[in-house]
Amino acid sequence: MDTDDRETRQSTPSRAGTGVAGTAGIGHGEVQRVLSELEPLLTEPGCPVCRYVAETERSFFSWFEIESYTSVEVQRQLRAAMGMCPAHARRLIDGVGEGHIMTVVMREALAGARSAVREDSQIGLCAACVAVASGSNRARTLLLDGLQDPSLARRYRQHAGICLVHLLDVVPVAPASTLKQLTEHLLGSLNEGAGAALIGLLAGSDADASRRGAWRERLPEPPAVGSTVERLADRLQIDACPVCLAAGVAGRDYLRWFVASSAEGEPSLSNDPGEFCAKHLHDVALADPAVGSNQAVGHKRAARVAQLELFLARLAATPTPSRRGRRATSDALDDARRNILASPYCAVCHAREGIQRAQHELVAASLGLAVVRERYERSHGLCVRHARQFADGPAARFAREHAGARLAVISWEVQETARKYACAYRHEAEGPERDGWLRGLAQIDGRVFDGGPPPIAGDEAGSALMTGRGRVASRDETKVSSDDGSG
Repeated sequence: MDTDDRETRQSTPSRAGTGVAGTAGIGHGEVQRVLSELEPLLTEPGCPVCRYVAETERSFFSWFEIESYTSVEVQRQLRAAMGMCPAHARRLIDGVGEGHIMTVVMREALAGARSAVREDSQIGLCAACVAVASGSNRARTLLLDGLQDPSLARRYRQHAGICLVHLLDVVPVAPASTLKQLTEHLLGSLNEGAGAALIGLLAGSDADASRRGAWRERLPEPPAVGSTVERLADRLQIDACPVCLAAGVAGRDYLRWFVASSAEGEPSLSNDPGEFCAKHLHDVALADPAVGSNQAVGHKRAARVAQLELFLARLAATPTPSRRGRRATSDALDDARRNILASPYCAVCHAREGIQRAQHELVAASLGLAVVRERYERSHGLCVRHARQFADGPAARFAREHAGARLAVISWEVQETARKYACAYRHEAEGPERDGWLRGLAQIDGRVFDGGPPPIAGDEAGSALMTGRGRVASRDETKVSSDDGSG
């Protein structure tokens, strides 16, 4: 998993209140609700928890677009989190594109970013991530409670069951007997699975994979000649955070290399340590559904089958309270849990993290040079996320001041766009401020476009990626009034 992704990962809730005591310990009404919610999830293919979480996310964005974006609490969350995380920002772009909703989102996001770049305050959680985490917790409770019902347990045995991602999610809270049941079932499904179903079992669902892939393919090629400083100066001419751009290109190039090496039958690939993380398994499956995907999936399945078999053996060896005491049982179970929850090495994450760290250090070291500093002043510069990561010093102050100034101009552009949505100003022509919301997304966090430059209004290919309708809505199609109530 990318270091960047760990920054937005939700913490695992405590075991208290997860409902793992079973249906015998809850009221009849709750039992019926568990049964009624879980049973339909077991009638469709794919991980039932993934399905529940996907519906939670769909519901969040549906209500967000209808009305909740106007909520004071949601706007507070947007400000505290500088908008939404990259994955959910991409979903928002895909769903609403340009318009009044995005103007409100960016108004709050930019205000939060301007505050964050001035001080080392804690960045809040993405509102969509909070909703998804809540849905994931609810789905976990439904699963663990539902398995206590004999009819649902029987139906679960006839289903492919939960994916590896959500098995690992229940590991910290489920009792040993339930973990044994879920692990044995997943092992059987992994041994029988093939194709897209097997990828789903190993990596869960990932609706963002196609969006990432589309922006990844638009990444520009970095400068290939010149000295280190000259290459950095040339890269600063690209309208993107140089560190995010380097990380995006590194990830793309590794995937390309892996696909080509897999097609050539490179024998060393079978000896690679670790495995692709869930996100990058989806990425390689999208980049090459045949050879590269088969190589990565086969390697991950073999590694995880061995790990799950070891986990089962550890569960079987866990002493019972009557034989060794509760403390010994707890220690043995915790040890088994720690072992299976350890994050494996992902080569794509490693490639991205290594170059990201190196390029961040290069920018810091080079800002003292006049040629770099002058080019930087006229460039996109670091996004807010990377500007905040500088240790205090002249480079940090310069990068933050630069980011703050760009955010201030973009904030004006977003407000100007909002003004022109009002009927009173409909006679005014659109200007370059129309793209301010896109530049704002990239200035806050370059990962939104996988490190590349944001699209512009005249970029038809880029516009086609920004909404499910294949274009960005025009101002004339956005029939809303401005924030000041005119029109």
